[in-house]
Amino acid sequence: MSITCVIPARGGSKGIPRKNLQHVGGLPLIDRAILAVVQSGVASAIFVSTEDSEIASRAIACGAELIQRPESLATDEISSENVLLHALETTGVQEGRLLFVQTTTPLLEPDDLRSLVSATEGFDSSLTVTESHTFVWRESNDGRLSGVNHDPLVRQRRQDISKREYLENGAAYLMSVNGFLRMRHRFFGRIGYSVMPRIRSIEIDSPEDLLLANQIYATLNSHR
Repeated sequence: MSITCVIPARGGSKGIPRKNLQHVGGLPLIDRAILAVVQSGVASAIFVSTEDSEIASRAIACGAELIQRPESLATDEISSENVLLHALETTGVQEGRLLFVQTTTPLLEPDDLRSLVSATEGFDSSLTVTESHTFVWRESNDGRLSGVNHDPLVRQRRQDISKREYLENGAAYLMSVNGFLRMRHRFFGRIGYSVMPRIRSIEIDSPEDLLLANQIYATLNSHR
């Protein structure tokens, strides 16, 4: 079954100006995302959806095809699903699987995409995750905290918790095109997953994240 990859990459960003063109490991985030897909060999076509001319030039130089995104789909309020639906409508793709890759998890590697494709064969939709061993708390309206995934009165060691939990790391999502067009959402049916290491699951939302991602990249590649 053919796989069509769509990488949304708009020019604007509130947290980090021109975020998709910021560098990690010497490459812009948009370049890193495209090259991970190209080198994985999993996609029969790779499209970048953008309204930005500089990002468009980078995308073409890295081997992707361009989807000209209208300004109305390049605001903070527009969901990724709307961008993906526009991409499918523009390209005319109606069959196969859709690989949705985000630029903001820049330590994604080609093997992660191969693992996602192979590990989730037969699932309707799937995503990359990282294992979580975190005790999550939620604040109530009166300001008190309550345990979300644990009982505060029964304190377990992390290694004794039998139920495995995962964090969505935002790197990649895979879904059937038919299902996505029908449900208009990235998650539906039987949902599968593929695990990425925690050290490479950092998401870029702030300047601090960008700094940390570069430090992690330098550390990981100093041993290669």
